Amino acid sequence: MSGAAPADGAQAALARIPLFAGIAPGAVQRVERFMARFEIAPGEFLFGQGDLGGRMHVIERGRLELRAELGAGRTRALAELGPGDLLGETSLLGGGRRTATAVAREPTSGWVLDRAGFEMLRLDVSAGAVEFMARMAELAAARLRARYQAIAAGLGEEHGAFAGPPACEAAVPAAPEHAAPEYLRGLLCFREFRDHEQIAAAIGGATPVEVPRGTVVTAAGEVPAVLLVVVRGAVDVSVRRGGMAHRVRLAGPGRFVGHVGVLDSGPSPVVARTRERAVLIRLPGQRARDMLREPSVAARRFSAALAEDAARALQQAERPVARTFSAANTRSLNGVPPRAG
Repeated sequence: MSGAAPADGAQAALARIPLFAGIAPGAVQRVERFMARFEIAPGEFLFGQGDLGGRMHVIERGRLELRAELGAGRTRALAELGPGDLLGETSLLGGGRRTATAVAREPTSGWVLDRAGFEMLRLDVSAGAVEFMARMAELAAARLRARYQAIAAGLGEEHGAFAGPPACEAAVPAAPEHAAPEYLRGLLCFREFRDHEQIAAAIGGATPVEVPRGTVVTAAGEVPAVLLVVVRGAVDVSVRRGGMAHRVRLAGPGRFVGHVGVLDSGPSPVVARTRERAVLIRLPGQRARDMLREPSVAARRFSAALAEDAARALQQAERPVARTFSAANTRSLNGVPPRAG
């Protein structure tokens, strides 16, 4: 793999990649400074299944095969990628190990962004970096929607939306300690914020509220009006269809609920319900979308946390062990929960 500086005209070539299309040339050049070129020969591995992630590759020319290593020398082809395709963006955002092996089918070249470069871009307030990070967050949400739709397709025919039990009481203001700056700064989503002024700037005037156990906070088929930040407790996120429910996530403190629907302004493919009495911040969806492209430091940190959390939600939804239950069996969904993530 080559780490040489890009040749002349690299910015124009990079601008033809869908992820960068429409970004001003000078802004693309700013992002390109954090990237290196790669080039591999036919039969050469770009990475192997089980390798640590932390690099995103953008293909300019050639073709790669993604395949799963099944053991005993057996493999299964998963996909073939070509010019304009990306791979590794989820591991760059959310960490983890490679879930497949990538091998070149023909001479293949492009760009690679490693974690060090990505971390610098995350907080860069230049127009190119801000737009790039916004698109990365939107890409993670698009991947997550596609995964949820695939899960739904495997559950059977739709027999009406799940409404869930009505809330036994209205949301009420949370206890003062849950709105305290020291408490909020301890949450995962705010761990990179320098001070409570940055947190206040990110969430605007939204204040934590307490909601009862069993409250449906995001309904399937409806466009969410708010992005939820879990402050305390946990929210069960599941895909429900054909009388079955597949839990895709248990969102605990410091996690977001509603990436899909808020970031793409589309109907939610999941039902989100409080698994216990929970404290939530309800951030207006338009506010969350606007922050993706705001150059302020607070918005940059918030957008980075949101993109990372969407990638982690995708990794959890792609786990091979399904958590599928009868939607009518409330005991299955209210029993001992897995670890919130």
